[in-house]
Amino acid sequence: MQRRHFLRGFGGVTLGLPLLEGLVPRWARAQTATVRSPFVAVVVNGNGVVQAGMAIGGSTDPEMFWPTTPGALTQAGMTADQPTRETGELAAYASKILIVNGVNHPFMATGCQHASGDAQVLTGSTVVGSSNKALAGGPSIDTVIATQKNPPGGSVDPLALHAGRYSPGGTGYDIPGYISYVAASQPRSPQASPYQAYLQIVGNGASANVSASAQQLIATRRKSVNDLVRGQIQQLLARTDLSSADIQRLNQHFAAIRDLEVQVTNRLSATEVAAMQAVDPAPYDTANHLAIIKLHMDLMVFALSSDYTRAITLKIGYREDDHPFTEDGGTTFHTISHRGVPDSVTKHDRIVRTHFGLYTYFLDGLAAVTTPTGTLLDMGLAVWTNQVATGAHSYKGVPWIIAGTANGYLKTGQYVVLPGAGATTNQMCNTLLTAAGVPTSNFGAPGQTGGVITQLVS
Repeated sequence: MQRRHFLRGFGGVTLGLPLLEGLVPRWARAQTATVRSPFVAVVVNGNGVVQAGMAIGGSTDPEMFWPTTPGALTQAGMTADQPTRETGELAAYASKILIVNGVNHPFMATGCQHASGDAQVLTGSTVVGSSNKALAGGPSIDTVIATQKNPPGGSVDPLALHAGRYSPGGTGYDIPGYISYVAASQPRSPQASPYQAYLQIVGNGASANVSASAQQLIATRRKSVNDLVRGQIQQLLARTDLSSADIQRLNQHFAAIRDLEVQVTNRLSATEVAAMQAVDPAPYDTANHLAIIKLHMDLMVFALSSDYTRAITLKIGYREDDHPFTEDGGTTFHTISHRGVPDSVTKHDRIVRTHFGLYTYFLDGLAAVTTPTGTLLDMGLAVWTNQVATGAHSYKGVPWIIAGTANGYLKTGQYVVLPGAGATTNQMCNTLLTAAGVPTSNFGAPGQTGGVITQLVS
């Protein structure tokens, strides 16, 4: 398992396989859990959460986010918190998550707190540029993980996804909000189209590697990727060195692929699918926003199960999140976060809970995939965070929630309130990198306090 196992089919299609015990050399089977390094998949929201502190306009927000008591998390305790605390929405995963309070962005914004928060959250770097054009002064953790840990034969890059109103290339307010960086001032353009992201994965690196005829077969559902590698699938299932559990995992994997293809082509109109195929730069129809988020999360599970990459980012919203929820009569989330309409606190609270429902959907997908050593969720870190802490753009107390242990490196089932002044974003980056098998103590801008956040380590 030191290299990626995949099938090749018609038109440049490649199909990554799940982790199979029968394909691991006998001498390595007892070490299977440590052979594959942990993945890190990060979901970044915008506009902050509802936690105690000053809001824009001088009002004071109540505490509606953090659990009521630090320490051990239980499903019963989080369920009891649920009516008044947003994190209670994650009660089903109480034993699997780590909630971290006290992580702060160390650098001031250069004019737009949203853009500068995006620039820092996965880089721990200084912010260069100004206002809405702020960029990071260094690479992001997904770049480092993918470069050092992605298996040969797969993608050399992380998978960067985006669910928002604008595509890369904007020059004004239409900037997607960059969180993945190749290097200083070099943001990675995120993939906004679920369909193109799918082709990128099955094309083993870029959608251009899948021929136009193969793309057409998939798009029209006359054939599935499974059909394009059918002969190899049959040979693989006939191997005598695969266990019954391996066969079950393969069948689960192939069924999930077919379900995903149906979702990609059925959830959106023919016009929108065509726009995705052309990587149309026009904004998405906001009516499809939540469906697109779920499709991206399905793709994240598929990419991780296939071992396409060990690092994925998903940015929800753009530089800020201006999605207009129907429950709010079309008022944008950003306006609500600024307390610009009546009942803004209640509306902001509901929106955060909506996004936690989506994060739970992602965790459900990871937990449903079995491997020889447990679920896919147990093999890495599924992270949720935000570009800022609150609607008032505070950089103090940026929320972090981490699901999974990265093969036992991190604690779970804990709500940790960091002591004193807390920790800085670069220290969280150090912690995630080290958990991913890239030991790091000084990631981000030079001169910052280094090391990992020891309170999170098992």
